[in-house]
Amino acid sequence: MKKLTLISIATLTTLYYLSPIILAEENNSIENSFRKLPKNICLIYNGSTSRRQWKANDFIPYLIYQDQQTGDILPLFDAFLLIEYRTSEGKLFWGATNEKEFPDVHDWEWLASVWNNCLNELNQAVKILHDKNTIEKDIGIIITIPEPSINIHNFGSISTDNTNLNFQNEADRITAIRWYIKKVLAEFSSAPYSHLKLLGFYWLGESIPPTMENTVKQTAEIIHQANLQFYWIPYFTAHNVWAWKNLGFDFIYYQPNYFFNGEGGDTRLGLTAYRIEQFNCGVEMELDNRILDSELHQFRFLRYLQAGTQFKWNQKPMAWYQANDTILKLATSPDKKHQQIYRNIAKFIAQKYQPSDDLPAISIYTIPPRNGLNLAHRNNGTIITIEPTSNFYLSFNLEHAIDGDIDCYSGTSGFACCGIPGEIRIQFTDTLTISRVQMLLYNLDERYYQYRVETSEDGNIWKTIIDKTQGEHRGWQIDTFPPLPVRYLRVIPLFNSTGQNLFQLVELEVY
Repeated sequence: MKKLTLISIATLTTLYYLSPIILAEENNSIENSFRKLPKNICLIYNGSTSRRQWKANDFIPYLIYQDQQTGDILPLFDAFLLIEYRTSEGKLFWGATNEKEFPDVHDWEWLASVWNNCLNELNQAVKILHDKNTIEKDIGIIITIPEPSINIHNFGSISTDNTNLNFQNEADRITAIRWYIKKVLAEFSSAPYSHLKLLGFYWLGESIPPTMENTVKQTAEIIHQANLQFYWIPYFTAHNVWAWKNLGFDFIYYQPNYFFNGEGGDTRLGLTAYRIEQFNCGVEMELDNRILDSELHQFRFLRYLQAGTQFKWNQKPMAWYQANDTILKLATSPDKKHQQIYRNIAKFIAQKYQPSDDLPAISIYTIPPRNGLNLAHRNNGTIITIEPTSNFYLSFNLEHAIDGDIDCYSGTSGFACCGIPGEIRIQFTDTLTISRVQMLLYNLDERYYQYRVETSEDGNIWKTIIDKTQGEHRGWQIDTFPPLPVRYLRVIPLFNSTGQNLFQLVELEVY
C-alpha cells in the first residue's frame, strides 16, 4: 500500500467522489497490501464517556517497552485500531436489538469525528519518540465502520432533499457507508497528523450473515478504490470466517474467545491454531482487567502466549484486545506480577518469549486419516434425510454433512441438524460393504453428545454397529468394525450436553 500523506488523503477523498475510475486504476493490488500489513494492532476503545480520555503519555508504553534494568528498548504496536460500538446514550453501532438502541445519522456523524482528540494525543506520543530517535516509522491507524443493521428503517437523511435512508434497502446501506467513509477521510486529511498514516477501515460486526455479505463486498470496493485496506476481527463461532477473502477483506484476526470464560476448554487454543492455518489469517490476542487480580485469567493469558509461541502466531500479523486500557495498567503498575505480564507481552511481540516448562502442553487438533473412497459423500449419489422433519432443521442444509467440507462451519451454519429424539439417515445407491465410520460432531464449544449408529440392508431391520450412549463424545469420532453389507445407515442422537434438543453433525464419512 502506498504511504498516504496528508495531501494524498485529501486528494484521494476528492478524486474518489469525482472519478472512481481513476482511483481504481491507481489502486495497488491486494497482494501488495498483504505484504505491508501492520505486525501488531492494538484495539483502542474511544468515544463514549465510559472510555478513557487518552493522553500522549498513555501511548508511550504501547509504542515501546524499555527494560528498567538494561535500558533495552523493544518496539511494540505499529498500528492502532480505533473502535467504538456504542454512544454514551446507549445507541449501538453493532448488535442493536430495539428502537432505543438503533443509531441514526447523527450518531454516525458523531462517530466519524470522535477519533480526533485520541489521534492528536497519539500523534504527539509518536512525535516524542521520533524526536528521541527511539522509533523511526510512523504509526498506522485503522478506523471503525459501523454495521448498517437491516433493522434500521429510519436512519435519517444525508442529502439536501431530506430523503430518509432505510437500511432494509441495500443501496441505502451503501450510501450511508460511502458517506461515513468520506467524512472520516475528510476529518483525517484536515488534521496535522504528521506521524500517523491511515491504513484503512475495520468492519465492526463480528459475524457476517448472508444478508450482509454483498454490503461488505461493496464496502471493500469503496475502501480499495481509496487505496486503503479493509480489516475484520470475527469471533470464534462467527459466520463467513472462511470466506473473508471473497468478502473483500485484506486481512482478518480470529478471536479464540478463551481468555474470558474458558470457552472451549483445553482444546480451544489447539482448534484455534488449526483454523487459523486453514483460513490463512491472524489471531487476536485477548486480555482484560481480570488479568490484574485473577490467577485463573493470568494462567489463561499465559496459555495464549504458549500457544502463540508453539504455533508461531507472533510470526504473522496480530491484533490485541485489551478491553479499555489493560495494557497501560500493566505497564504502569508497581506490582511485580503485572510488570512481568507486560514484559511477557513485549517479549512475545519481539519473538523473544519462551513459555515456562511448567505449563501443561497445548493439545494439537488432529484430523483422522481420510484415505480411501468416502462412500457417504454426496458425489457418490448418497441421499441424506432426517426425522422428524421441520423447516428449522432443514434450514441447515442436510448435505453439509456429506459434502466433504470439515472446515467451513460456524455456530449457525455448515452442519446438518436434527432433533433429539430424531435421526439422520443416509441411503447408498446400492448395498455396499463398509468397515469404518467417522464423524465430526459440532466442536466449536465444549458440548458432547451421546448417540448410536445403526445399519440396515432393507430399511426395515436395523442393527446397532456403534453404541455411544454412554460417556462424553466430542469432535471427531472414529469407529472401525468387521466388514458388513449396508444399504442404509442412520445416526440416532440421544443427548446433547448443552440441554438443547439438537444434534449437529459437521461431517459423516463411511469407508
